[in-house]
Amino acid sequence: MAYKTMLIVNPVSGKGRVKGFLLDILTSLSANGTPVTVFLTEKHGDAAEFSQKYGAEFDRVICTGGDGSLNEVINGLMALPESARPSIGYIPLGTTNDMASTLGIPKEPKNSIENLSTWTDINQVKYIDIGCLGQLYFGYVAAFGAFTDIPFVTPQNAKNTWGYLAYVVEAIGRLSKITTNHVAIKFDGGYIEDDFMLGFVVNSTSVAGIVKLPADDVSLDDGIFEVLLVKQPKNAADLSACVSDILKQNFNTEHVTLLHTSKISFQFDSQVQWTCDGENGGTYSYVEVRNYHRAIGIFV
Repeated sequence: MAYKTMLIVNPVSGKGRVKGFLLDILTSLSANGTPVTVFLTEKHGDAAEFSQKYGAEFDRVICTGGDGSLNEVINGLMALPESARPSIGYIPLGTTNDMASTLGIPKEPKNSIENLSTWTDINQVKYIDIGCLGQLYFGYVAAFGAFTDIPFVTPQNAKNTWGYLAYVVEAIGRLSKITTNHVAIKFDGGYIEDDFMLGFVVNSTSVAGIVKLPADDVSLDDGIFEVLLVKQPKNAADLSACVSDILKQNFNTEHVTLLHTSKISFQFDSQVQWTCDGENGGTYSYVEVRNYHRAIGIFV
């Protein structure tokens, strides 16, 4: 089958590596006479606009870039009626590529391009849940608290030059400025009120390349989020214990709580910054997070 293909290219993601693979991508996708239309992003929001405006005209949308680029495509397609949404193919070229890790999509560009060349059957598409934070959609995580804004405040030129190290440098500079958020949380059958350093609403096995959830605990199409909450440390020993618990996947301890829920709301004492898939998610004193069950199809 010759899929009518929309190719969205982010030319700066992942140190601009796509420039060295663009001909390979076009050659692979246009095999068997498949028509390919290229959309080149120039600024934040372009991928979402292109997907929403033109997505219904195509059988599939191929996205090159990082998790932020994929997030934009998801937001654009979620604005379309479910019956009009094309499936997504992903060539990960970003800094962490958490979605690729979770879905098992090859991170090496040549391998992911070769993988896409085998897309010949609708059965190769996996339909996954999509989250919604307020009015913004996310594919794998919505987060608040310490360090969660680092991906979108770290300058693009630093990410292009240093890659993941740019995030680490930014985080080190903030260690002495960790603040707490008092929050009341309602979820399926439960309620928590406490001071938390950070929180993640997750549909993924990997967040920021560091936080890992056991694959057996995570299903991308079950209508359920995993919610990871980390309490405010009282001292350096508590902070060390928090980090140790997270790295060892000890998720129900004095410092760390793991919940499973289809919906969740957060009431803060003040405006709190959020991220969606590592991008700016806005600030809220109250926000609800909802799950759209099996809303988007992604080729794996």
